Amino acid sequence: ITPRIIEAIFAGIADSEDHLEFTVKISYIEIYLEKLRDLLNPASAMGKNTTRLKIRESPKGVYIEGVTEEYAATPEDVMDIQKRGSANRKISSTAMNMESSRSHSVFMVQVNVNNTETQSKRSSKLMLVDLAGSEKVRKTEAAGMQLKEAQEINKSLSALGLVINALCEGKGHVPYRDSKLTRLLSDSIGGNSKTCLIVTSYAFFLEPRRNTQYPPLLANVPKISKTNPKSTKNAPSPNTK
Repeated sequence: ITPRIIEAIFAGIADSEDHLEFTVKISYIEIYLEKLRDLLNPASAMGKNTTRLKIRESPKGVYIEGVTEEYAATPEDVMDIQKRGSANRKISSTAMNMESSRSHSVFMVQVNVNNTETQSKRSSKLMLVDLAGSEKVRKTEAAGMQLKEAQEINKSLSALGLVINALCEGKGHVPYRDSKLTRLLSDSIGGNSKTCLIVTSYAFFLEPRRNTQYPPLLANVPKISKTNPKSTKNAPSPNTK
């Protein structure tokens, strides 16, 4: 899916008018044991970086303070960045899966466009999220650290379900801050956005009830996407390469 999405983005850029200038920036993080890890920063990915990544909000939306951002000029650049980041993800073997993800990952693509005729600027972001599947300990036989990982995964997925339910019911308070996952995705689920959720057949096989409860609910979340207004202030700059 990701290669096709990236190809479509760059195809759109190639077909755009000459007075539009584009930049594409990539960030890649994982949420492991409710902590953010920068997968493009080896020290952070190994848990050795003393600088904590923090989720912030600005007029532009939600962003991660201090995260590494790398520029990409071609689809190949993007896929190379993803490959390097994926190598740093937390995985382990369980009774159900030889390579089980022990974290949620978020691959972020930010596209900025500058109109040289009107001097106006626009910005958009694409959040590609790989959710770790819900686990039943009796099936995965998780113990020790794997058990703790499974508990945090299930807790964050439950928080996601509560957020989606609150949005569907139109409640005044939406518990985005109950987990790092829901806070980071707050403007992707309930903001000025379009959201797509894909459930794989393998996830359905492992946990049919829990892993398939979100798509029908998410379809009922009110969505009104519109063009972003021109920004006059910039959020603090991440670590850009």
